[in-house]
Amino acid sequence: MARKKSSEGVLPQTAAVPETATLEDPVLYLGASLDIKNIEQAAASLMARLAGPGALTIDLSRVSNIDTAGVQLLLALRNETPGQGMNIEFRGQSAALTLALASLGLQGQLPAASSHATQ
Repeated sequence: MARKKSSEGVLPQTAAVPETATLEDPVLYLGASLDIKNIEQAAASLMARLAGPGALTIDLSRVSNIDTAGVQLLLALRNETPGQGMNIEFRGQSAALTLALASLGLQGQLPAASSHATQ
């Protein structure tokens, strides 16, 4: 099933800023790179989307470059949002994210609905 994209939500493959979730597609797709170079922009975009109560699924299958700053952002989302009335589910954990978590000794700390998506 093809995913609808609005012109506002389409980003280049290398962008870390998440694509906008819509009513037709309530999933937020993170871009390919989630590292120190773009973590501030990615965090600001994610925090703006998480400003109110509700539920959101964040798809991690497109993340092909992630460093400790990216892992820290994802773990902060996991830890902070439930207390703010936002329910977050992660899905599609990429091989790059799995490797980063393992390298940091954090396996199992970011539960995802499916793992090792092909790149």
